[in-house]
Amino acid sequence: MPEHDVHESERLQKLANLRSQVPARDPQLFPALQWLAKLYFDQHRYAEVRPLLDESLEIRIAALGEGHYQVADIIAQLATLEMELQRPTAAIVLLRRAQRIVETYGDERRVHLAILLNQLAEALYADARYTEAMDHCKRALELLGGKIHTTTPEMMRTRNNLAALHVARGEYYLAARLLKLNVQIMKVDGTVNDLAVSTTLNNLAEVFRLQGQHREAWNQAVKALWTRRRAVGRKHPLVAQSWANLATIRFDDGRYKAAESLFKRALAIREARSQSHPALHAEMLRRLAEVVLAAGRSYEAESIYRQAADIYEKAFGPNDPHLALTLTSLGRLHIECGQHGSAQQVLSRAVEIQDSRRNARDAAIALTYSTYGNLHAARNNFEQAELFYRRALDVQRDVLGGDHPDVATTLVLVGDATVARGDHATAEKSYRKALEIRRKQLGEAHKSVAEGMHRLAKLMVADKESERAIELCAAIRKKHVRTLGLLPLLHADVLGTLADAQLALNRLDDVESLSREELALREPHQQARPGESVPALSRLTKLYLRQMQFDQALESSQQLVTLAERLHGAKHPNMIPTVEQFAEVRIASGDDDAADAVERAMKLRERKFGADSDELTAALERFANLFHEAGREHLADEYFTRASNIRDRHSHALFV
Repeated sequence: MPEHDVHESERLQKLANLRSQVPARDPQLFPALQWLAKLYFDQHRYAEVRPLLDESLEIRIAALGEGHYQVADIIAQLATLEMELQRPTAAIVLLRRAQRIVETYGDERRVHLAILLNQLAEALYADARYTEAMDHCKRALELLGGKIHTTTPEMMRTRNNLAALHVARGEYYLAARLLKLNVQIMKVDGTVNDLAVSTTLNNLAEVFRLQGQHREAWNQAVKALWTRRRAVGRKHPLVAQSWANLATIRFDDGRYKAAESLFKRALAIREARSQSHPALHAEMLRRLAEVVLAAGRSYEAESIYRQAADIYEKAFGPNDPHLALTLTSLGRLHIECGQHGSAQQVLSRAVEIQDSRRNARDAAIALTYSTYGNLHAARNNFEQAELFYRRALDVQRDVLGGDHPDVATTLVLVGDATVARGDHATAEKSYRKALEIRRKQLGEAHKSVAEGMHRLAKLMVADKESERAIELCAAIRKKHVRTLGLLPLLHADVLGTLADAQLALNRLDDVESLSREELALREPHQQARPGESVPALSRLTKLYLRQMQFDQALESSQQLVTLAERLHGAKHPNMIPTVEQFAEVRIASGDDDAADAVERAMKLRERKFGADSDELTAALERFANLFHEAGREHLADEYFTRASNIRDRHSHALFV
């Protein structure tokens, strides 16, 4: 029998003997209750911890009265239990009760109160109430002497908490300053325990990651991992968290295979404690699914998301916010796979769960709203998309503040929706505000700054300001060389926009080389993201048509049709522009079978818009003109006649 089992049985026997000898609530019971509570807590046997702590609280109150500071200690223990059970709201209620007790002692228990305030700040942080948490941290700082450079363990904890809150508000540079101070102090003070060291190192790694400094993040996260293993062993849940932190850094680098391997190491540790920590187990599954999805294995990712959702629902019920977040991720997967009906089903439920939380406001709610907006955008319902993006924006500004990087991300989505509606002026304001936030909070070298500059360049091309777009693309390529090297798809996007601008100005010399370079960068990602090569192939086809290089135009347009069919299916309405461009090439090249390609395009238009639609009429007239320019008058006459017949039917209907 393991030693701790022998000790447990001895303590249980001792407690039973005491109960037979002393009355209920006798102080002699207290040490045995506390010892067992700690043992069960360390073993994650939380259902057995609560009655022991409840009885301990009754004993303290009976012996010392409701207002004694030792009563506050037991209440704080109950709050710790609630945090382990993922119930921060209940923990906050308990900690406020403990706070009121200790405050009655004034200066006599300043440090005690500071410890409680730190614990309360951590619970408020978990409940996404960052402003309140920051106020409590600042008060704890004052109680501990107000000197930020103090080296006591509680001051280091306060700095860690302040740093976490600065991260939550997007103030990464302030968080980095506090954490670097902790690291500096730890190097000098060798008495700091390994667990506290690893917490600081992990926090610093996360700040570096969020700032896009992945090498520095990796170095700190590796140090944190080995420090934690030394402190708590190889199989502790905190070690799983460290493996997951390393996996996230690799994921951000686009190294999905390495990220998946690291997440699976973390998951193996979590699975061993899945019964006592279902939320942490499900969270790890959700993060693994994100990596699998990014690697292009959507069916496998869906299965993992559903497994995580089942765990949340069984453990916490059908209205759990973590369940809503997992359904949101699953909805995003369905959107990316073009499964809009399935996305509607899971996202509607996620929105329903979030809305049922009454006055709750947190970043998860904003993510659900913005993902639902993405579904509307995918369905070309841009007004509804913008509505949900703005709902997400309201929540984020309320919870995170107006200058948080997440606010910038949602502003970009608002800009995308307004561009699709044709409101380029509003879109430009959203894009510029997002870029301003990112420069302020993340620094000029961050990848999101390059992404924001590129979005503005694309908008300039659409607004026929190609010269300005070329200047901005040149600035991106000059200032963000390292970022473009690490992110080949962003580099491809910039090259594509630059080529579009050159083509719009009829500067054809560099368009082909830029497009070919873009396609080469996209080639390794073709399987997972086939649609991203479509614009480059379409641009090459336009270029070859202008240069009357018909063989090359036919080759690129045929590649484009094949790729689009793989992406959408041969009869999908999204095939219309691709098939029409292919038909245009065949007419221009004098192909005898050009009419077959035109007919395919007309059938697609008829299926989407109807046999008597203005859209079909306009296309018939356009191809009639193309046949006329190619000197094929009999086909030109045929298509003009068909268009005229539709217009005549419209006129007759109006007359009647």
